[in-house]
Amino acid sequence: MRKVLSRIFLRLTGSVITFFLCLLLSGCAYKLSSRTQTLPGNVKSLQIPLFRNDSGEVGVETFFTNALKIEALRSHFVTVKNEEGQAEGVLQGRVTSVDVIADESIIEAKNTEFMPTETVIATQYRVSVGIELVLKKANSSTILWRGNFVQTKSYSAPQITLPVVNTANTLYNESAKRQTLNDLSKEMMQAAFDRMVENF
Repeated sequence: MRKVLSRIFLRLTGSVITFFLCLLLSGCAYKLSSRTQTLPGNVKSLQIPLFRNDSGEVGVETFFTNALKIEALRSHFVTVKNEEGQAEGVLQGRVTSVDVIADESIIEAKNTEFMPTETVIATQYRVSVGIELVLKKANSSTILWRGNFVQTKSYSAPQITLPVVNTANTLYNESAKRQTLNDLSKEMMQAAFDRMVENF
């Protein structure tokens, strides 16, 4: 009888200890997850002007400006203002470079119906973008944070197999490049905003 009671007591004790440990761990996890996220300088409102474009790619600054604004709005701990006078900080961006490079992977033409024999063409292109971001205190030259980012993404090149889908089809090539730039803007601005929040 004593052995049975002892076993029951041990089981109950173990259950109580486990219960309190769960409460303790969940409380710690809550504190960690509820850590307040802030921008450098404790900035809570931003003005994000149109990026400056120092590359030769016309209009790419719009992709990155919009992508950065979306990341700021998604954060829910910072508001985006239209005017610098309404904001605590100004987040300025600059497209420093956009390079489009033919990839080293190539194919050699075997079908001479649409191109000369042994013609060599690239199978894909790599787009490399450089971005600079500077967070300043509003109405001041004080720099709170600065970051530089470079990222590369590939897209498939048009292939010379049919008369309507070939390297002479500049519309396809331009469309694929612009879509890649748009994708890069979203990926880069998400990473940039996260790094800024971590003040890294």
